[in-house]
Amino acid sequence: MNSVRNRTIYLIIILMALGVAPLVRAEVKPWNASAVLQLSDDLFAAARQLGIECRMSPPKYDDASSSDHLEFRYHVRHFVSVANDLSQALEDGKSMMETQPIFETLMSMMPELKRYSDKKTGGPWPVVSKSVVKVDEIVEELSPYYAPR
Repeated sequence: MNSVRNRTIYLIIILMALGVAPLVRAEVKPWNASAVLQLSDDLFAAARQLGIECRMSPPKYDDASSSDHLEFRYHVRHFVSVANDLSQALEDGKSMMETQPIFETLMSMMPELKRYSDKKTGGPWPVVSKSVVKVDEIVEELSPYYAPR
């Protein structure tokens, strides 16, 4: 009885894996240099706008925790710099393999940007949070182009 149950569970897991596999492969987009370049330019513009909003909208923290805002501004400046690097590399005709590390750096930076913008009490003004969401949306649009093949 126990053996039949275990085999049934394994069969269900295998069927689920086979059903999900085409969905995972569907997220991979073939490399389209012009589309990726346009998205990277959009990302750089959105990141610059985030920097502007961050500078113009002081944090809603009390004086004791303003260091979070300074740390966030550092992350934003770094993100803008890396987004510019990606855009420039793609403009120079670099391939997916050559720009993959730059994109992965951007992906690894997103949790820090989101962590600050998702704070429920205090934190940034809504305009800053909206700018982070815009940046994240563009990064998500770029992700299928850099998905493992």
